[in-house]
Order: sequence, then C-alpha cells, then structure tokens
Amino acid sequence: MFAGLDEIDWASMHHAYGPAVEVPELLRGLVSDDPAVRETALDGMHGAVHHQGDVYECTLACVPYLFEAVTRPGGPGRGPIVALLASIGCAEVDDPEELARSIAADTDHYGEDAEDWADNYRRAQQAVAAGHPVFLDLLVDPDPEVRRAVPEALLVCRAEAPRVLDTLRRRLPVERDPEARTALVETVGTLVRRAAAGQLTSVDEPELRAATEWLVDLVGGATEPALAGPAEASVDPAVGGRVEPALRLAALTAVSGGTPAMLPADLVPRALALLDAAYRPDGPVPEPAGFHTDTLLGAVRELREADVAGRHSPRLGPAVSDLSRSLGDRVPDRIQLLGALLRSSDWERRLDAVRAAGNLIDGWRGDYRDLVAAIGRQLSDPNPRLSRAAGRALVHLGELNRPVVDVLAESVAGAAPEESHRRDACPPAWITVWPSHAPTVGDTLLALAELGDPRAVPPLRWALERDDPPKDVGAAVSSLGPTAVALLPLIRHQLRTLPESAADLAVRRQDLTCAVCSFGPAGAAALPELLPLATHEYVIRPLGRLGPAAHDAVPVLRPLLDAPERGLALATVSALYRITGDPVPVLPVLGRFLDGDQYDVTAAAVEIAEIGPAAAGHLPRLRVLLAGPDPHGWLHLRVAQALWRVAGDADAVLPVLAALWDRNQYTRTTVATIWAEIGPPAAAALPLLRAEQARPRRHTARDSGSGSSQVTEDEELLRVMAGTVDALQPAGE
Repeated sequence: MFAGLDEIDWASMHHAYGPAVEVPELLRGLVSDDPAVRETALDGMHGAVHHQGDVYECTLACVPYLFEAVTRPGGPGRGPIVALLASIGCAEVDDPEELARSIAADTDHYGEDAEDWADNYRRAQQAVAAGHPVFLDLLVDPDPEVRRAVPEALLVCRAEAPRVLDTLRRRLPVERDPEARTALVETVGTLVRRAAAGQLTSVDEPELRAATEWLVDLVGGATEPALAGPAEASVDPAVGGRVEPALRLAALTAVSGGTPAMLPADLVPRALALLDAAYRPDGPVPEPAGFHTDTLLGAVRELREADVAGRHSPRLGPAVSDLSRSLGDRVPDRIQLLGALLRSSDWERRLDAVRAAGNLIDGWRGDYRDLVAAIGRQLSDPNPRLSRAAGRALVHLGELNRPVVDVLAESVAGAAPEESHRRDACPPAWITVWPSHAPTVGDTLLALAELGDPRAVPPLRWALERDDPPKDVGAAVSSLGPTAVALLPLIRHQLRTLPESAADLAVRRQDLTCAVCSFGPAGAAALPELLPLATHEYVIRPLGRLGPAAHDAVPVLRPLLDAPERGLALATVSALYRITGDPVPVLPVLGRFLDGDQYDVTAAAVEIAEIGPAAAGHLPRLRVLLAGPDPHGWLHLRVAQALWRVAGDADAVLPVLAALWDRNQYTRTTVATIWAEIGPPAAAALPLLRAEQARPRRHTARDSGSGSSQVTEDEELLRVMAGTVDALQPAGE
C-alpha cells in the first residue's frame, strides 16, 4: 500500500507549519488499526496539511493516497478519510470558482502567491471530483461510516450532479443505516438548493423539478417515492419502504432551504408532529469511543461525547437547528416551532430548542419576548445542561432580556458563587474558574448586570473580594454604572494589589479602569490608583468620563500630548478635552496626526468631531481627506462626521454617508446618528433607512459565525434608526 510514497520529496513542499516531512507518517497513520493513531493522524492532516481548509501543494499530493486508503477493502477509519477528501474538494462551498476568484484577489492575506493559492483550490476540486466513480462504488460499501460520508463527497462532483441526484434517490430504498439515509436526503437537498440558485448549470429544469418533487413526496408520504429502475427491485424488506419521521424531517429541512415555495401550508404543525414521532425517550444511549488523544480533534470528539451522554435522541439536536436555520426569514414560524418545543416536558427537546433559539435571536430580528421568557424558564431546570445552555443563550442579549430580569435575578440568587468550567452546576454560578486563565463572570450574572439591575451588585462584590477576581468583572460593573459605586473601594484595592507579574495585567487594569470611570465624577476618588498607570492609553482614555472631577490628572496628562505614539497622544487629547473643555492645547496634536497614516487620521478625526467648531482650522485638511482613497470606509466615516460637526457642511458629507451605508454595514449606526443630527436636509436617506428597518436579518449577521455584541449592536441600530426617521421625515407624516 502507498507505493512510491517515500519517493516524493515532501521536504520541498510546505504545510501550515513548515516543511511537509511528516506527511508519509500521517498518511500511514490514517489506516492504522489503532483508533488513537488514526485520530492523531487525522488531526495532523486537518491541522497542518489541510489547515483551516487551505490547500497546499502537499495537500494535492496526498489526494491519490487518500483515494487508495478509502478503497482498501475492510480498512478501518475510512469514513473520516472520505470526509477529508470532501473537504479538500470544497464540498461545502456553493460556488468553488467564486471562492477561487476571491482568493486570487485577496493579496492582503495571500500576498503575491494569491493566484497560485487559487489554482491549488481549483486543482483540488478537480482531483477529488475525478474520483466520482470511487464515491459511487462506496455508496454500497459494507461499512456504514463510509456510506454516511460518501454523499457529501459527491457534492464535489458538480459536473456529475444529474447522475448523483439520480443515484442518491435510487439508493435510499436499499440503504438501511439511518444516518446514511439522512445523509442521502441532505445531499439531494443541497444539490436542489444549489441548482435552484443557479450554481449547478449541469442540472436542467426537469431534473431539478423531479428532485424537488421527490423531496416533497418524502415530507408528506408514508412510503418512499417510487423511482423506475433496477434499484427498486432490491428494496430491503427490513426497511419496507417506510419513511421514518427523522428522514421526513430532513426532507422538510431540504425543501425549506432549496424551494421554500413548495413548503406545506401547515409547516409548523407538521414539523412538530414529525419531531414528536422522531424523539425516542427509550432510544439507545450513545457510548463514548473509549480512548484519548492529545489532539484538537480528540478534544472536540470528547466534548461531543459529553454533550450527547445520556441522550436518547442525540441526532435531533442538529436536526432542530438545521430546520430552524433553513426557514431563514420566516421568523414567526421559527419562533412558533421553537416555542412549542420549549414548552415540552422532554428535556432533550427543550435543550435542542434553546440552542436553536439562541442562533435565531443572534442572527434575525423579531419579537422575542415570549421566546426569551421560555428560555429564561429553563434556568431553574434541574438538568445542568439545560440551565447552562439557557444561560449561554441569554448572556449577550442586552435589553431583550428585560422580560426575564426577575428570572435572572432569582437564578443568580440561587447560584453557587463559583464553579469549574467542566463541573455540572445549575443554575450557572457567579463566576467560572478556568484551569488555564483567570476566572470570568458567569453568564446569568453578566446578563443581569447588563440590564443595570442592582441585584447584580452583591455577587460582584463577592467576586471583587477574591484574591483572583474575574478578569472581566470590570465590564460587568461598567454595565451597572453609578448603581455600583459602592464597589469603588474594592476596585481601588484591586488596582493597588494586582501583581506586576500577571500575564494579563494590561487586560485587568483596563477592565478595572473602565469600571471606575463608569461611575462618573464619583470615580475621581480612584485617581491616586489610576494616575501612576497613566502611561498607557487604556487607562488614559477612560479618564475623560470623569469630566472636570478629574482635574488633578491634568498636570500628569499634559506632557503626554507630545508622545510620538498615536494611541498615547490621542488618548491624552480625548481625556484632556473632556476634563478641561479647552481645545487650545490639543488642536496642534490633532493636526500632527491628520498628516499620518490612515489609522492616525481616523483616530484624530474622531476627536475633532468631539471638539466641533473650535477645530475649524483643520477644515482644509479634512476636505482633502474626504476626497481621498479609503479602502474600508472608516476614514471617510469619521472625517465626514468631523466635517459636519465642525462646519455643518451637509452638502459635502451627505453623498459620502449614503455611499458608506451600502459599502460597510458596520458604519450604519454612526451614519444614522449623523443623519439625525443633520435633520430634514438628509431626507433623501429615508428610503435607505426604511429598507434597513424592513430587513429581517441583523445588519452584521453572517452565516459563518457571530460576535458577542451582534444582537446589542443591531438593537441599537434599530433604536437609532427609529429616531432618525422621525428627525428626517417632513412634519405631519
């Protein structure tokens, strides 16, 4: 096996971490009889040879050997190798040519070799697609793990999509493994979605219609839809042509994502009925693999094993999330579906619904009062996984948690002060203790603090009294603002006693400084602790929030105006102006940075906008900057804001703001704020505002992930836009 493997000059190739000299060992490890060796080798392939989906020369050189491994009769661990081939061939990418073009254009990341990287992706896709006869043969492999992986690999074979569609549909009646059956239906659904979107030109309209109707028949039929052909004669009597509820659910998800116009009118009741039949309270509980490896892949596997431990229907967690996600902008339907599951007496259904609901709220706008209340009720559930999942779903929702503020307070009051990050505890504790870094504030306590509720103060006091307080305790205190001013003595003590040797010293000092300055003038009592630290911008900038009460800081800050570092000098400008209200000392500093790089200019423009008309001497430079290049839009945003606040020049800034609205969605809250300041002269922006208000998707939402502030920032945009529309529309409308 693997003839010629050692004759290849692997040292001349590179992967993510250097010369690819260990590739032969990894390839041989993939076919080892020892599952721990196989997992270690697979981790090395994903971690270095195919790092984060990248395709190197050594990745391409591995493809023939990976095919040799999967065609070895009876060989162990071949399913994950099929999945690796699918990933190398970009099976999950809807339009691989568009991906290649974007890589070729991304010289910032790939440098001068961007076109070579793009060519690697094209060659990988072609090399894996050329193996479609192998994948078709593997659909009948004796190993069910292989059969589960093959349908996704067939997604790489785009030119063969019509044949793949037909083959997968014919395979279903004879496939006995439930997970392999689901994979067949899911892959047909993906092909239908891609064809409907025009991404598979090889599939014509009749073929698309036939595949779609097959999925619809699966959703509604008690027996599998018939297909003429030889495969029909070999239907396994053990399957009996019956369509199990979980498979009908997969078909419903596929129809939702591919051809939503064909969804049944009774979508939610039907989905709930299918789920009711699919959940099995007496189903077998999954067993762990029983071995450990010091790999990322092994750690993920063990986390997954822990997550499904004790579950009778573990496969339905992803199924619920996938169904909800496939419904897209049908937010009321998704709320109805998940709300019904959250009212179930079955903890598995509620757990799956909590996780799917968190993803829904994170990415889509809607009226979530009832759904948030239903999630909140899970905080008191005795099942620790459920209460912890509820805490995670609520932690970054901000004001959307207002309906459950009392529930959060009750949860916090009944919680343990601290817990290990691995130990089951319910409700979530005040702080989580980690083995590798400082403790952090618990989800429910943080959510309560973000609502400004004073009931968060006692637990935060306890946290601050620890020798090792949470590294984000200041952020929680900052959310409370003056409500938590009684904690000031403890924060001052922590500022004095933080060990200089702490690895995260800067992070902790910044966190505590922000907490002090959130108290307003009362925080000036901590100046004795803060001023010795006023050589760092993360301490200096927040001082401005103290206002004139921080006048004792002025002699310490003034010399720092001459600092050559942009961050330090401009942080000093910000603090001094807010403390003294005197623009004279800071205007020359701003002029110095207006002639710097893009980051210098952007930061200086922010401070000029704060000063306003007194900065009129910088107008000529601002006008030049507004007409100059700006790759990402942030420079033009801040310069436009400065021009408006300094000169009131609406004619100069309105075209720039309108262009920024479409160009960079992350600027929209600031753009809407400036439009509101301008008032009726900005009325031409009303269609843009109303179109954004009507969008169901959160303005920074993306399919590949989210940020912790995504919901709160979008809710802030909605609030700002409502005020801006009122400010711009003519009187009487």
